[in-house]
Amino acid sequence: MSPIKNKVLVVGMDGLRFDLLSASGAPVLTALMSTGAYGTSMLPYGVDDAPRTESPGEVVPETETPEPGLGDRVIKSRTDSGPGWSSIATGAWPDKHGVVDNGFEGSRFQKFPDFLTRAKNARPELLTSAFFSWAALAEHGAFGPAIDHRFVLDGYTVGWAEADKQVTDAAERHLAEEDPDAVFVYLGDTDEVAHDLGPHCPEYAAALQAQDAYLGRLLDTIRARPAYPGERWTVLVTTDHGHVDEGGHGGTSDEERTVFVIAHRLGEDLGGRRLAAPRLVDVGPTALAALQLAIDPAWDLDGVPLEP
Repeated sequence: MSPIKNKVLVVGMDGLRFDLLSASGAPVLTALMSTGAYGTSMLPYGVDDAPRTESPGEVVPETETPEPGLGDRVIKSRTDSGPGWSSIATGAWPDKHGVVDNGFEGSRFQKFPDFLTRAKNARPELLTSAFFSWAALAEHGAFGPAIDHRFVLDGYTVGWAEADKQVTDAAERHLAEEDPDAVFVYLGDTDEVAHDLGPHCPEYAAALQAQDAYLGRLLDTIRARPAYPGERWTVLVTTDHGHVDEGGHGGTSDEERTVFVIAHRLGEDLGGRRLAAPRLVDVGPTALAALQLAIDPAWDLDGVPLEP
């Protein structure tokens, strides 16, 4: 009898507020939470009175205020997508990976590579894949060139709703036709709508429901794989930051700093267990642990594997 193959799918939904997700009734995400494990935490950074714009990145002012739960460490960063996705990818906070806004200046991805690159370095036979509609994640190296298969769109050019659809189509084909071991999929329309109209609008609810349906398509494709009976898939869903009620982020409000992680193993029922403050930096280490890869203390990561 062949051994079970461990595989992992990480899906990121940009700018998704957990309170609105919980109230939405989105069927796929709700089912993952009710049969998996989930929780929220607060980002340990943000800039007081930060301009909430979509600019490439403002200069982060100096501060001497330690962040809660981090001892004397001071993390100077906006609650932006650049720092958020870099923390998800690397398992380290912005003061280590170097990304403090959407400009990506000062990034240290050679020292703190993404979890797909670490998986590939540890086991070259693994097939790693990344799909995203925010091209900056590829252009600036948050997800590095060692990843086997990358599908990159520019949501600003294509349109975010259309880009998310094309990203899902490409990921769905890849999951059906290839044999990936570790996959990352980024969906961005929720963030774009919240910037334009705020998160309390019908358009944001529609974007959330669309991304929920895209996630469902990916999970259905995995379950339909001929090899699925011999596979053990761990699914992680997360976001990079929230939004204030009027739309925007960068600052220190609870609405901007609250993030979530949902963890689920397909075919298993974990009973909707609450995770104790899962952090963005725990996502990468959890993905590596799901692949049975050990976390090397020399990597100096801030995250640890979650126990779904």
